Amino acid sequence: MGNRRILRKIIVAAALAAIVFLVAVASLRPLRWRAIIAFDKATGRLNDIEWSDLRWMFRPGSSVDLEVLADSQNPFEAITNPLHSQSDLSMGERLFRAKCSSCHGDAAHGGPGGPDLHNRAFKRGRSDWALFQTVTLGLPGTAMPAWKLPREDVWRIVAYLSNELIQHNANGAAGQSGSAPASVQPVAPAELRDAGNQTADWLIYSGSYSSQRYTHSRQITRENVDQLRVEWQRQLPTSEDKVETSPIVRGSTMFVTEPPGSVLALDAATGRVLWTYTRDLPSPILLCCGPVNRGVAVMGDRVFVGTLDAHLLALDAGTGRVLWDVVAADHSTGYSITGAPLAIDDMVLTGVAGGEYRIRGFIDAYDAATGRRRWRFYTVPVAGDPGIDTWGGDPGGDGGAPTWLTGSFDPALRLIYWGTGNPSPNYYGEKRQGDNLYSNCMLAIDVDTGKLRWYFQFTPHDLHDWDAVQIPVLFDADVNGVKRQLIAQADRNGFYYVLDRATGEFLSGTPYVKQTWASGLDEKGRPKVRPESIPSRAGAVVYPSVTGGTNWWSPSYDPELQAMFVPTIDRGSIFYARPDLPVDDQGENLGGDAMMLPNENMKIAVKALDAATGRVRWQYFRPPRQRPGQMGGLLSTAGKIVFGGDLETVFALDSESGAELWHLEVGGVVQAGPVSYEIAGRQYLAVAAGRSIMAFALPPSNTAKKSKQPANH
Repeated sequence: MGNRRILRKIIVAAALAAIVFLVAVASLRPLRWRAIIAFDKATGRLNDIEWSDLRWMFRPGSSVDLEVLADSQNPFEAITNPLHSQSDLSMGERLFRAKCSSCHGDAAHGGPGGPDLHNRAFKRGRSDWALFQTVTLGLPGTAMPAWKLPREDVWRIVAYLSNELIQHNANGAAGQSGSAPASVQPVAPAELRDAGNQTADWLIYSGSYSSQRYTHSRQITRENVDQLRVEWQRQLPTSEDKVETSPIVRGSTMFVTEPPGSVLALDAATGRVLWTYTRDLPSPILLCCGPVNRGVAVMGDRVFVGTLDAHLLALDAGTGRVLWDVVAADHSTGYSITGAPLAIDDMVLTGVAGGEYRIRGFIDAYDAATGRRRWRFYTVPVAGDPGIDTWGGDPGGDGGAPTWLTGSFDPALRLIYWGTGNPSPNYYGEKRQGDNLYSNCMLAIDVDTGKLRWYFQFTPHDLHDWDAVQIPVLFDADVNGVKRQLIAQADRNGFYYVLDRATGEFLSGTPYVKQTWASGLDEKGRPKVRPESIPSRAGAVVYPSVTGGTNWWSPSYDPELQAMFVPTIDRGSIFYARPDLPVDDQGENLGGDAMMLPNENMKIAVKALDAATGRVRWQYFRPPRQRPGQMGGLLSTAGKIVFGGDLETVFALDSESGAELWHLEVGGVVQAGPVSYEIAGRQYLAVAAGRSIMAFALPPSNTAKKSKQPANH
């Protein structure tokens, strides 16, 4: 009996000790978050909060999610309004009328001294913290002053203003263009999953989650493609010389982006503008490669778009009004969003650009209804994370590895596949010894949790700026007599890779352009780097060039032919390392330079590869030139055609032989990928050319005749 009492006492004591330990650990976590936040503020990583703000943020009940703030360094996401009761709203309305209505009018509909706040893109966004800052700090250079009000009164004004804007949106305010609403049928998540099997709409940036950029429409064929004509052309008012958008089409409505910050809804049959959303961008914005935007995503009754100041927006598909606006990252530190988002289930995903500015790359997933962030996966580790040993020390919370193109998705495996870019600095690697994970990788991430399932690194310790963000293509094929679930990528480093998309197993890697930097790949796909390819002060001549064997221009896959079509450029560069000049006068952290070989003409081609092996089936060469080193993306069809563009030419090739079937000089440079859609049974081809969106179709008489022919023609 005595032994049992002793045992019970031991068990009780152990349980109490465990409880005390857990309480202690729980109490340490907030202290850890506070320490991280204070350190980030001291080291210049939290410029959107003041030291005085930290005092109230650290208090219990402050409505600040300290864990989110410590993890994301994004106060716009972590800070919510602590005062939102009905009495707070009523007090906020009285304060707004007393302090703000003389400029903005009653209910914020605009007045003699200030704009209507309902249909407006706010410079800091529409989050609680963004509105709080706008009231307390004002907007330098505008008529909006800084108000010195008690903190609680500012929060009450924010509560009223947020509620007013939400109610206004819910009541169906007109879009920014002032035009009548467009009639857009909501897009169900199931339709996105089946997007690759239908021909009427083009619902996803790459046509489908598998990113095959293939349409089953066969109205335009090898026999009649030479009769294609321009159906309509919409000139965009942008002053920029690059329009890289890939249209999204739902029903009779087309959505395109216009640099630097506009979204347009067009009538897909005529090109008529239905509505326009234009963002008021701050200045300056750090951009390595110009103010480009490659498109939008659609789901439900919403259009999603990323912006150059690193915001993600949800717009009403019928009117263009802003439904929510979240800050993904601080644009002043080099972050931007240039790629099209990817909508999946009830989420919208985005990557970020800015690898030249020592950003810390990431992929985000946001709630499509509210804009609340679901998860974030960082592509560069910090102390304590897996992969930190591959940097020869702590990369300091940055390191590059941007995610600036759109990924792919396997609904059955619940995996997204997203490529990552270069480590920073680009050409000098002495201070980042190791493989530099997860730069230049293919990442397979669980879409529901944001956890990494597997990765494959194409170019460990990249010294040539060979971003591995090219569009990954998913398909199934036999490999050595076994049916495999595959993912393929023609990488910028000059090799075409085939992996098992369930496990990440390396299956093959084949050069598809001239490459001199590696003597080959080992059995796991790791390159055998030639020492003479490493950038130096004297310069190293290397193939492919800094542009890569291919770049962001979309490939296409024909499932009937099991062929991968890739736009390619064959040329070399001289790579220089300059450790004494790690940052240039524009703030780019390059660590050197890359120059094209003088007097060398580029070999520009579309290449058809055996998708499972990388073997070249045919090559279609464009006229050689020295500059510019850009091409257009590709689209393949069931009509046995590959559509593409180069310089000011749109062309159609026989997908089985590579023979040119048709071309047209369109008067503007083509870089984005064409898309296909149908209206009233008529197939259209649309592509961005110069500052225009152009749509092509067969003459109506030819269309009617063709529609009567057998489907398997």
